[in-house]
Amino acid sequence: MLIWEDFKKAPSGPGIYFFKDKSGKTLYIGKAQNLKLRLLSYADLKMVEPRKHQMLKEAEKIEWRELESDIEALIEEAIAIKRYKPQYNILFRDDKQYFFVGITKEKFPRIFLTHQKNKLKTNNFRLITRYIGPFTDGGALKMVMRSSQKIFPYCTCKEKHKRPCVRSEMGRCLGICCIDEKYANKSFNDRDEREKIYAKNIRAIKNVLSGRKQNVFKNMEREMKAASKTMRFEDARKLRDQIFSLENIFRHRAIIKRELDPERHKALTLIQELLSLPDIPHRIEGYDISNLQGSSAVGSMVVFKEGVPKKSDYRLFKIRLKTDKGSNDTAMIQEMLRRRLKHNEWPLPDLFLIDGGLGQFNAAKKVLQFYNLTTPLTSLAKREEELWINPQKRLELKKLPLSLLFLFQHIRDEAHRFAINLHRKRRSRACSN
Repeated sequence: MLIWEDFKKAPSGPGIYFFKDKSGKTLYIGKAQNLKLRLLSYADLKMVEPRKHQMLKEAEKIEWRELESDIEALIEEAIAIKRYKPQYNILFRDDKQYFFVGITKEKFPRIFLTHQKNKLKTNNFRLITRYIGPFTDGGALKMVMRSSQKIFPYCTCKEKHKRPCVRSEMGRCLGICCIDEKYANKSFNDRDEREKIYAKNIRAIKNVLSGRKQNVFKNMEREMKAASKTMRFEDARKLRDQIFSLENIFRHRAIIKRELDPERHKALTLIQELLSLPDIPHRIEGYDISNLQGSSAVGSMVVFKEGVPKKSDYRLFKIRLKTDKGSNDTAMIQEMLRRRLKHNEWPLPDLFLIDGGLGQFNAAKKVLQFYNLTTPLTSLAKREEELWINPQKRLELKKLPLSLLFLFQHIRDEAHRFAINLHRKRRSRACSN
């Protein structure tokens, strides 16, 4: 079995890595923005997802290939998975979770992303389609495709037009590919040249996605020099700009999702063990109420994704509950949760964390039961510094592992900070009125 020292030798740059058994057979292939950080996360089984434990027990050797950028890692990983078909890549992800780039075989090929490698069906027949992949990072792949289309325009129109499409006027389409045949010659004097450029663009995109970017660079540089020698300076300038834009894609180092910090991953794994969850809690929602004797009450919802604040998902609730008997935190918590759960468009968390003690825990539990939700729930009491897991079980925060303690405190403090800011504004307006 591999040990810490085996992973420590890895470089800190982007690349792909291979876990192999004692016979040299590849068990699993992955990619990383930072190879050392990613591989060190495998060194402690407590930090690794349970489904990967068996793979690590079988692994006797780790190899890696350092690459120039995240995008190159994305493409090289796809090539390697297709070549070696590692056992655990297949087990960990079914075909629906992989991305493929489909390129149709027709006069003006179309390009599309899909999870399923089926032939593209039109109204009259099925088009023969070539697929490139599998790609494991859909976000990075979509960015590459958007950037590639700016450099090598191709058609995305779903129907034919009588005049050049809007995208062709923006330089994102060659126009010839989506115009009705009757109007093509009238609209484009250079129709044949445009058809050749379209075919060349599709070849370039195929080569880039298949890991043959150097062939694309060499062809473009050769064409640029030829254009310059024959004094076609405008063509040479366009080719120069294309080369620069393509280089930029591969230089972009912030495309692939950042690797999960080992300490953060450790905290999430500890939560999984503590609450007996099937997986680490990828999304945690924290809730807090801020008020002064029940007036100007505000509720906050903060979201932590992979242990990191996701501020775009934060939400504030102006509490509508009216009370003459001062603050009623439990009723306010229930109001906030009921309003939150009416938003079906917001993804449900893997864990609810409520600010408060047993009273708040029980109040929140009633709301979840009303909606027939089994999502795990915990509450964190500030004054007592206790974590309630269920009505019969509470833990002292100071006895928790530091990584877990810091994560829970971070979520609680962030929810409090977010709520109190709006509460102060509401109270200030009330006083001025």
